[in-house]
Amino acid sequence: MIAYATPEWVAAVGENYRANPENATKIFKGMTIFLSFRIEADPKFGLDEDIDFGTHVEDGVLQDDSTLMSKEDSERKAEFILTAPPRIWKRLIQKDEGFVSSFMTGKIKLAKGEAPKIIALASKSPALVDAFNKVDTEWPDDMSPQRLEEYKAQVKEFRERLGV
Repeated sequence: MIAYATPEWVAAVGENYRANPENATKIFKGMTIFLSFRIEADPKFGLDEDIDFGTHVEDGVLQDDSTLMSKEDSERKAEFILTAPPRIWKRLIQKDEGFVSSFMTGKIKLAKGEAPKIIALASKSPALVDAFNKVDTEWPDDMSPQRLEEYKAQVKEFRERLGV
């Protein structure tokens, strides 16, 4: 299992995206977008402050700068920033809830970008959710108290190391 919202987790999502050739050749072909996801702080999930990660696609090909990033880099680089608490992202990733309904009911908010454009992209969300869903994720809200403390230390370490 890979702990949620860690560099390893984001890398695994990227590997899953790249493993499906239809993402680059069909589903996202011709699309260039920099989309950032902001996971809102939630101590129950071991996150004392928001964490952002970007998904950068050029002509359907996932770029190497699709990674954890500082809030400032996210604001500067992303065309769209979607934000939600980790429990909502978890429900979306586990396919307990769909992107469109989560967005339309305000569970996922658009912090940057134009809503009509993000809604136009919604038909592609299942392919992106699949890349997340295929990661065997260790969710912080399911961790033992001891493991959660280890996770918090891991988050602190990579934040400092990566400047995120």
